Amino acid sequence: MREKQRKLQLPEKLRWNHNEWYRRWLLRQLPSRVGSALDVGCGLGDLARSLPADEVTAIDASARMIERASATTDRVRWIHGDVLTHDLGQYDLVTAEASLHHLPLREGLTRLAELTGPGGSLIVIGLYMTSTRADRAMELVTLPANAAVGLAKAIKGTGGKPHDAEMPVVMTAPTLPEIRAAAAEIVPGARIRRHVFWRYSLVWRAPEVH
Repeated sequence: MREKQRKLQLPEKLRWNHNEWYRRWLLRQLPSRVGSALDVGCGLGDLARSLPADEVTAIDASARMIERASATTDRVRWIHGDVLTHDLGQYDLVTAEASLHHLPLREGLTRLAELTGPGGSLIVIGLYMTSTRADRAMELVTLPANAAVGLAKAIKGTGGKPHDAEMPVVMTAPTLPEIRAAAAEIVPGARIRRHVFWRYSLVWRAPEVH
């Protein structure tokens, strides 16, 4: 991975939370029935609290994020730890919302796949670094759309909140070709899609055990 180039910044009042935008998409991808779920890099726990699973576990490397998230509900099992080394078992559903780029790509994706139980689902919404002509062409749509959404949210009074001030930020991300190459080896058959606001999605179903 390498340093992620800075995109053009909107004025503070026009900035908004891209993760919230794609969280709704992520939740629509969930299986109709989920027994156990793990949210990786849970941050303040917004996604973890939204997962309609019988048992939800959430892990984050930031002690402050877990401290704040755990104060919101005891329905979720909150864990402060390193997902790469913590003993976590396997789950019917594993989610990672804007967190995979905090890990080495191949090691992180391998670990997420290991945590996904047989027949389970892995759903990632991640950040990617612009590197190809297609990426740059997409920005012809992304930049004005980003401003338009920011303006609409500002008018409604919901703008100006790109992320929590205490949320850890990492200015690195892999490129889409790197992500596709890693996925082809580690989670073959995964569906990878480029999204508008500097995000991609990866949806994978782990093979059943026969």
